[in-house]
Amino acid sequence: MIPIAREVRGLLIAIGVILALIQYRYGPSLMWLAWLVYIVILFLFRDFSRVVPSQPLAIVSPLDGKVINIEEAYDPYLKRVSQCIHLKQRALGEYNIHSPCEGKVENLWVISPTEPVYSQLALLIQTDEEDDVVIAANLQSIFRHATCSMSVGEKLGQGQRCGFMAFSCQIVLYLPTSAHITIKAGQSVRAGSDKLAEFVH
Repeated sequence: MIPIAREVRGLLIAIGVILALIQYRYGPSLMWLAWLVYIVILFLFRDFSRVVPSQPLAIVSPLDGKVINIEEAYDPYLKRVSQCIHLKQRALGEYNIHSPCEGKVENLWVISPTEPVYSQLALLIQTDEEDDVVIAANLQSIFRHATCSMSVGEKLGQGQRCGFMAFSCQIVLYLPTSAHITIKAGQSVRAGSDKLAEFVH
C-alpha cells in the first residue's frame, strides 16, 4: 500500500469507494481507465519516510525538486539581507514539505509582504542557537496550493514533515548571511534528506 499524504487521504479514499461502487453497478469493462488514473493520482500524493542526515547544523531541502538560483537578497519577512536559495518543486511529487532545520515555529504569514494581492505561505523557524530561517512558498497561480500542519510555538525536528504543497510550486529559503551554502544551482534535491547549507557559529 502506498503511503498517502494525510491532507488528501480522505478525499482519495472517497474517490476509490465511488469508483468501486460504479464498477459494481455498471461492470468493469469501462472502468480500467478510471482506475489507471486513480493509481497515478495515488502515486503523485505519496508520502514516503526520509533519511535525515545526522548533522545538527545542516539545513536540508524542504521539498523534492531542483535548485533554481542562489543569491544574496533582501528578506521581506525579517527585513534583513539574507542568503536565498530558490527551489522549484518536482512536477510529479512528492508534494510534502519538510522542515529544513530543527527549531521552533516563531511566525506564519499567509500573504506576500511585498505584493499583498498574492497569497503566499511563509514559515519562520528559529533554532536553539537563535538562527532564523524563513520558508516562503509562491502561490500566485490558481493551480498551486499549500498548507502548514504546524502552529506558532510548536517544535520541529530537522527534516520533519510540516506541510503539503502542490503543484510545481516554488520556494525561497531565506538563511542567515553567515550560513555556508553547500549546494549549487541546477542540482536536484530530496526533501528532508539532501543538505543545502549549514549554520556557521
